[in-house]
Order: sequence, then structure tokens, then C-alpha cells
Amino acid sequence: MAHINLNIDYCAQLRNKVNEYQHYSITRTHSLKKDNAQRGWEKICAIMDRLDDTTRYLNSIELQKTIGVLAVFDFYNFMNNAATLLDCIKYLGEIYDFDFSNEDIKNDIFNQRGNNGNGTDKGYFEYLRSLCSVHPIETSRHPEFLDDNTKIECSPYVRWNDGFLTTENDCDLVAIVYTNNPKFFSKYVGIKLFEVFSYIERRFNILEQLINHIDTYYKSIIDEFRHKPLKKEKDFSDYCDYLEYLKKEYAERINTGWDEHFDFYIKTMKCTFKNPVNQEKLLKYQNAVKFGFTFFQNYLQEIPETDKYETTGLHKQPEHSIGDSLFWQLQERPSGRELWDYSYPFEKLLCMWMQPNYMDMANSLINEIKPFWEKYVIFEPNMTPFEISILLTIACHFYKLDHDDNYRNDIPDTEEYR
Repeated sequence: MAHINLNIDYCAQLRNKVNEYQHYSITRTHSLKKDNAQRGWEKICAIMDRLDDTTRYLNSIELQKTIGVLAVFDFYNFMNNAATLLDCIKYLGEIYDFDFSNEDIKNDIFNQRGNNGNGTDKGYFEYLRSLCSVHPIETSRHPEFLDDNTKIECSPYVRWNDGFLTTENDCDLVAIVYTNNPKFFSKYVGIKLFEVFSYIERRFNILEQLINHIDTYYKSIIDEFRHKPLKKEKDFSDYCDYLEYLKKEYAERINTGWDEHFDFYIKTMKCTFKNPVNQEKLLKYQNAVKFGFTFFQNYLQEIPETDKYETTGLHKQPEHSIGDSLFWQLQERPSGRELWDYSYPFEKLLCMWMQPNYMDMANSLINEIKPFWEKYVIFEPNMTPFEISILLTIACHFYKLDHDDNYRNDIPDTEEYR
């Protein structure tokens, strides 16, 4: 029996590294065909899943003689899946512009230079796979490993070496080969499993280099962003244009899929109320939002690896959370056991601006949580979905100023904000 032992840990390390820079991985474009760039994320995900499963499968295969069967079908299966594994690594490298040239020219495992003297381990492995399992009826794509005057080779089967067919006693398997060479009809190609395993292991271990390459690649992208100055608020005549600009930069620098948070703030800045109580509270909340965005600007510029006050606006960083900031907290509802009964109304009313189909139940939900908001704002008839959402958000903001010590400490203690 014989089996390979590939380091499965590389698969987990690769997945962790890709997920560490998931946003940049998702937006990575690539094409295996020239001038046809597409998003590479789907390929990356498929490759990672294939690598993980196929590596485990190859490690589980025990190559051994099967009673009553001449051909080594388990070896055919092994070669096909091993080639899939190596192809995944090759395609992943192409997505990330990894240079395989130094690996591709090596010839110290099979030591088969071929009839032109330029044969490589990579080429010989592909020749063996073609001969044994992929194109056994016509192997012709690797002429450097064919004999002179031979255009094609055909292999009816590969069998374990019992010393009967060949004098190459140090090989494990023998491929029986028919050729169209007029001088001889057949020959035998000896296969040493140690060499096959060694080649696959070496190509598989390129993953370690590729993981480091991906890390360096993404760090260089982040470094470019850090050295690319962002426009400042003063560069815009309209504050909402400034927020639109930050939304675009956030999607490019940090992550996509969070546009609704920026859109909420943009609509907040455009909002006004006729009711003087609501308008006064709105202006204070708008000032708090602007205050929060001064830190958010720093965050986008620095793209820090750890949280700090200068980029989050939080004097006390959450212990079990990374990336929290005033940007997020200014839209969050308050927590606390005393508010558990309000969870459903909060959920529906705070998102009313995005889900106006719930407007028919808005009044009943507003009345249900009246003890929460009546101290801070005034809900009036015929409000728009956004007016409902922003008023409850404002009520949440002032409630947290009254009940959340950390939040209160993060908002300036002046009449402009409170």
C-alpha cells in the first residue's frame, strides 16, 4: 500500500488569509481569457472548497493491488484528482499574479529531460497523467517524451510491477504502451510512486508561498490607499456631497454592501421638521453625526489594524468587537433588558424608511413604544417612512445619552449636541 501525505493546514491558512482581506478578494477581477476581466471571487471560493475537499480525499487514498483486476484504477483516480488539485493552485496563482516560472522549469524529481533536453517535472507529470488516465487512446501533446519517429502513444492499462514486464525493478507501476513507431509496437514506462508523490507535494506546498504572496499583495493595496489623500469636508460646498464621496471611498477602501448606512445619514442631513421640538433635536443629532464623521474620515485614511479613539471616536473600545465606531453607534438602538419588549417595534420602525410596506402598522407600533420616545420627540400624523425612522433614531440617541455612560462620554457635552 502507498499513500500521499499533503499538509491540510495550508487549506485552512489560505482560507483565513483570503477572508482576512475578504473585501479586496470579493472585488478582485480576473480573467483566464484576455480582455474579458470578471470578478474573481466565485473562482476563489470554488478553488478553496476544491482544495480543502480534494486534499483530504487524496490523503485518504490507499494505492494497492486489487484481486481480480489487472489495471490500477485507484491510480487513475488519484492522478486525475491530483491534477485537479494542482490546477486549482495554478488558477489561484494566476488570479493573484503569482509567478510560477521558477517552479515550472524544475527537473530534479523525475529527471526526464526528454528528446529535446528541455523536459521538466511539470511536463513529465502531465505526460504520465495523459498516458495513464486522461488520453490513454492518444497521448500526443508532449512530444518531448515520445520516442523518435513516434507521433502518438496509447496505453491499454497500467499495472503493478511484478518484475515480469520490465527489468526496472525499482518502479512501482508499469504503463503498457502501444506506439505508431514503425520500428517497435510496444514499450513499458516505469512509474515510481515516490517521484509522483514528491512532485505533487512540492507543487502543493507552493500554497505556502502563495499565501504569503496574497498577504503581501493586499497589504500593498492597503498601503496605496493610506498614501492616497482623501478629500476633506472643506473641499465640498454641500455636506451631502461629502457623504456621497465617503460612501464611494468606503466601498473601495473597506467594504461594499453598506450603502444604506450612508444613505440614511445623507437623508438625515436633508431632513427638516416643522415641529420645533423635533427640529431642535434633529439639529443636535445632525451635529453628532458630523462629529462622528470626523473620526470616520481618519478611519478611511489610515485603515488602521487596531481600533483607537482617533479613528473610532470611542474613548472605550469594545472588548469583543473590532471596527465599532460612532459611525455605527449613532444609528444603533439602545440595549438593555428593560427594552426587550420593544425589540419588534424598534426593528420595524427603524427600518421603515427602507421597508415602507409596513406603514399600515406604523401607528400601532409607535403607540406601543410611546413610553420610550415621548420624552424626546413628537410623532405626528401622516409622517413619511423616513420621518418615522429618523425620529425614533433621534429618540434612541438621546436615550443613550441619558442611560449609556460610554455613549454619553463619546458625545461632546455642549448644547450643540445635547
